[in-house]
Amino acid sequence: MHTHVQLTLRTPPDLPVEAQALIPENVAGKGQAGIEALPLLLGNRPATVADFFDVAVLADGPGDGQATQPGEAVTLQLRGDLSRFKHIGERMAAGHVVADGPVGFHAGAFMAGGSLTINGEAGDYLGAHMSGGRITVRGSAGHYVGAAYRGYVFGMTGGAICIHGNAGHMAGARLRRGLVAVGGNCGDLAGYGMRAGTVVIGGTASVRAGANMVRGTVVLLAPPEAIMPTFRYNCAYCPGFWPILHASLTGAGLDFPGVGPQAVFESYGGDINEGGRGEILVCRSAN
Repeated sequence: MHTHVQLTLRTPPDLPVEAQALIPENVAGKGQAGIEALPLLLGNRPATVADFFDVAVLADGPGDGQATQPGEAVTLQLRGDLSRFKHIGERMAAGHVVADGPVGFHAGAFMAGGSLTINGEAGDYLGAHMSGGRITVRGSAGHYVGAAYRGYVFGMTGGAICIHGNAGHMAGARLRRGLVAVGGNCGDLAGYGMRAGTVVIGGTASVRAGANMVRGTVVLLAPPEAIMPTFRYNCAYCPGFWPILHASLTGAGLDFPGVGPQAVFESYGGDINEGGRGEILVCRSAN
């Protein structure tokens, strides 16, 4: 059985709300009253889900307030302007979260499984330190997508983040494994300090993409502003992984006009200051 829990925001709050409780695992096995009692934090004051949301539990039909069953599949749908709600989907490991509206900082941080779909904009640190699952953003995202918090060596270590719009600075910074794909433009220092994994940028990447990368691949489907002088040109070729990755990304709804599965890329090795084992691929011919 699959249960659909719907939270509809009544009025956007005046202060930021810490919303770590809004994950499928926390609503599984609870009825309407139990979900309404889940703890949140408004600024520095305790609050609950009932203070902000109307709750409906839809189990095999119209909402009747019946409890979900432990272990069953749960979709948690959030509706409204959630831009002041931080940490939505943080540390979730199963189930599905769908946010119909913008969300705040740290959405999907430390996520280990399941799926988070954001039908709007996302704030900074989207998917920071995630280790599994998939995040899809239909709009744009802020800075530090899939990146590491200050003081950490590694950021994202697994899973996939697909952003249909633009992303800010340092997308995929300190990436250890996994995929960060941006359909639109990206800010400075995409893939900064990467250890492994893949960053794909469909639009224009700003300056210093791949700076200090140790390993991994940054794929640029539009000509960048410049390639850093610490990267050396290797050759032009069609990478063996690109047809598979192209099919996966287009299947996820990302649109790369004119860039087909047999596209040819210029390969640049670097960052030489970090051993030169990383790669920036710049699309040269579309097919």
